[in-house]
Amino acid sequence: MKDRLTPLTIPSRKGRLAIVTGASSGVGKATARALGLAGADVVLAVRNVEKGEAVAAELLAEHPEGSHTVAELDTSDLGSVASFADQFADRHVDILVLNAGIGGTRKRQESVDGHELVMATNYFGHFALTARLLDALRRASRARVVALGSIAARAGHIRPDDLDLTRGWSSSRAYSNSKLAMVMFARELQRRSSAAEWGLNAHAAHPGWSVTGLFPDNPLVGVGQVLAGGVHLMQSAADGAQPVVFCAASRQAAAGGYYGPIGPLATSGPVGRAPLPRRARSERALTALWEATEELTGLSFPR
Repeated sequence: MKDRLTPLTIPSRKGRLAIVTGASSGVGKATARALGLAGADVVLAVRNVEKGEAVAAELLAEHPEGSHTVAELDTSDLGSVASFADQFADRHVDILVLNAGIGGTRKRQESVDGHELVMATNYFGHFALTARLLDALRRASRARVVALGSIAARAGHIRPDDLDLTRGWSSSRAYSNSKLAMVMFARELQRRSSAAEWGLNAHAAHPGWSVTGLFPDNPLVGVGQVLAGGVHLMQSAADGAQPVVFCAASRQAAAGGYYGPIGPLATSGPVGRAPLPRRARSERALTALWEATEELTGLSFPR
């Protein structure tokens, strides 16, 4: 699908270290490309290293002055998260883009740690990664953390006592809950960063309805590209990445903000403020989710 949006103009990120999870395709790849073009040293944190190396070579051929390295990370596996984070124990991380994710599973599956696989991949692993990289983030000057939400987050309904959906599981519910959790995580991370003076700017962003391969069997893909009257509902991965890049690098991105496309139905178009899902507005709900996640992952942030 062709890009329709004018590329964002962002400040130079030269000398900044950026980690993008799930950077071997789709929005993650487009985000890694944009940050690399801005001069950042980009780490492609990917589950499939061979695929990641191919993407890094492609980006290097396009922009020889760029810096793209590849490191293995499976966000569904808390052990993999720990091994990845150990590589940055003595470094500073300026930008952390929490993008890796899966669209769903045909039946309920569990991760190697015994958690529902969609929630583990899309949310638990990213919560754990941020916790383990907190010192590296704090070494940077106003580090940015960007959590990937989704339009589907509006349909999420999280019960802190059953984050693993042992009751009432469905593929769509698992996905919606995981994306609502990511938006809520960014909100609470910002609140705690401000209160404890961690020096982080946390943001949430969603890519609208982007052609990424996340839902390859979706029958609507064939009809959703153009609506009557020429209105575009879908957009390219690069256009969908613009809210993410905006949060990662623009001086106009407000800490704690939620951004996404502002075109028709909020599925495509230029970057703007996205409406928060109702359940992401409750401080009580944010705290309950955070505390339940700490218990399930066995990881906690400093008080």
